[in-house]
Amino acid sequence: MPLFGNIFSPKKTPPRKSASLSNLHTLDRSTREIELGLEYGSPVMNIGGQSLKFEDGQWISESTAETHLIQKELEDVRSNSRRKK
Repeated sequence: MPLFGNIFSPKKTPPRKSASLSNLHTLDRSTREIELGLEYGSPVMNIGGQSLKFEDGQWISESTAETHLIQKELEDVRSNSRRKK
């Protein structure tokens, strides 16, 4: 009989507690925004005093984000004018 127990048979871990799932995942986005006031925007972070925003799969600085927004609006106007012709 070993003095300190069998070191090769580890103790069994206790079963995990079941997590209670909220029903937020079942709500659609507009309902969540109305009910909870959640607004989903693009991620923004500050590094070295410069603010960066994640848009269209790229991190864009705030100064170039305004330019990027203007370019998008211009493309929308151009595509709408082409459709009308």
